[in-house]
Amino acid sequence: MFPFGRFGSLIALTLGVSFLFSEYAHSQSPLSGAGIQDDPDFFVALEAYVRYGGDIKVIDGLTGNTYHRDNRVVKTIHSNFPKIMGGLHRLLLDLEIKYMNFYLETGGAHERELIALAESFGIRNFKMNRDNWMVREQAILTRLSKEPFFQIKELVVWEKEEMNGSLPDNKWAKHVRRNPETNEWERRVLTDWRVFVPTEWRTVFIHKQQGLNLETNEGFHIIDFGLPNQTRAEHFKEVLVSYPIIVSRREDADAQIERLQYQIVENLSHLYDPFTWVARRSTRFREAFSSELKNYFAERKYKVKDRDWFDRVFCHFLNDVVVVKIHGFEEVYDLFVDQQFGNSKNTLGEELDLLNWRSDEKREGEGVNKNKKIYISYDKQWTARFVLLDAYLRYGDKFIDRLRERLTGLRSKVVAKELIKEVLAEVSGYPADKYIPAAIKAQKVGIEKYREKAGK
Repeated sequence: MFPFGRFGSLIALTLGVSFLFSEYAHSQSPLSGAGIQDDPDFFVALEAYVRYGGDIKVIDGLTGNTYHRDNRVVKTIHSNFPKIMGGLHRLLLDLEIKYMNFYLETGGAHERELIALAESFGIRNFKMNRDNWMVREQAILTRLSKEPFFQIKELVVWEKEEMNGSLPDNKWAKHVRRNPETNEWERRVLTDWRVFVPTEWRTVFIHKQQGLNLETNEGFHIIDFGLPNQTRAEHFKEVLVSYPIIVSRREDADAQIERLQYQIVENLSHLYDPFTWVARRSTRFREAFSSELKNYFAERKYKVKDRDWFDRVFCHFLNDVVVVKIHGFEEVYDLFVDQQFGNSKNTLGEELDLLNWRSDEKREGEGVNKNKKIYISYDKQWTARFVLLDAYLRYGDKFIDRLRERLTGLRSKVVAKELIKEVLAEVSGYPADKYIPAAIKAQKVGIEKYREKAGK
């Protein structure tokens, strides 16, 4: 019978250790993961924030004219909107500074461990390219510290009692609709983010579209391509935002104010994340080490024939060993789960909603497939590392030492896939054709259990 006991014991032991990466740390946006809409202290502290800047026009959605009615709900929301945005802006800045400092600090320790481990396997003189390390994030952070990205241009007011017939044909009416399934009114915000980056050859224009259903917090994120490393703080253009609200003369004013302010915080926590210009928060920073090691290793000679398979498997595995040592094996699982189930390039907020409310809107995008099965194969270069990870979790340095001994002692080129099978058999005491399927099964179970625990 195959010995699963040690792996299970290791899981139980590691679960008892404080895990460095919380759900908040890897949420889509630092604001959306901070739970601030549920924190009454956030609203209490708003008076202390510097005014966000700029005057917000108040528009009557039905007429398109300036809203002049004496409505306490509208007056309060109009007065508090700049303070809410100021609070969100300051909080985002504080959270991102802490987040980047955390990764810069742990990144230095990670780099040192990975350099030493790679060196022990004959991969000499590797180091991370610090010239390009977080340069785009630093440009965003610099801009964020100087001035906000979002400027709330308009508060568009819709009075519920007057929305009985068809809505007017104006630009503000495009962003409210009666949901055909629920028969309830819905609102949306669409934004255009633009960056113009002068390079040596030409000015690069990057365009990002975002949209969010303000009732459901489901939306989309569409970007042409990533920011170049030449991006600087001054290259980002201001984003002008029109925010609709629906008010009622029949509902209690205080209840409306509380609900609308809660929604504004929740909505903008999803929308106001400039760092999605670089990558999803759930994967940002976390893939850099294995990728750089693989690129570096690909340019070096090694006595292995099947380099296409070996380079990716081996470099990711070495990085996994460092991750386990510094953060715990759950971090390996967490990143894999995010890549498989949570890293939709087009989802914004809770779920994907392309918000194609009008006949001329035909946005396309890809959501998260949460029903996708976990697929691990020793033959596939992007998943074989989990077989090696399984052996490391079971046998620790015994597996590392034997693998190192075999690889650094080669006199002629070998097929790495077969050599690793031999090492697995030597260390485990089981034939590779029995060990590998059992290891794959164990890793699938471990990943699924982690995914269930993490709610992903």
